[in-house]
Amino acid sequence: YIFEEMVVLGSNMNFCAKLLSIACLSVAGASLAHAADFQLQPGQWEITEGMSLSANATPSQTRSICITANENLVSENWFIDLAKPNAGCASDLTSVNASQLQFSLNCPSRNGDIEGPVNVNVSASEFTISSDLALQLGGHPLPMHRQLTARNVGQCR
Repeated sequence: YIFEEMVVLGSNMNFCAKLLSIACLSVAGASLAHAADFQLQPGQWEITEGMSLSANATPSQTRSICITANENLVSENWFIDLAKPNAGCASDLTSVNASQLQFSLNCPSRNGDIEGPVNVNVSASEFTISSDLALQLGGHPLPMHRQLTARNVGQCR
């Protein structure tokens, strides 16, 4: 009888330990999914983006955006959207801290899926987004590198 109670108690403890583990993992996942925002300096930002597919590079393109004081607190989703080659891409956030985030992209396409890791380094006055993706063409991965650099260049014009 005492042994049976110990077995029941032991299985209840295992059940409680499993519940606690699941709860801890859920909290850790939730904190990763709801990471703190990144604060960028308000002002004019110059963004330069380049891409290479296999060994062929495309010319870099530069554009500028104005980030106001009301818009300078941005989430990881802001950077993820900048990194996506197209709107149909799905992302999976894998790591985030005060100055860096990492995620993977998966972009279904009729020409072949694009997938791979993306790294973002952020400071108040500049950020870089670097992705080493692979375009799957008929089961053969074709390396694709995208690099986006941005820096604050002063007052909004």
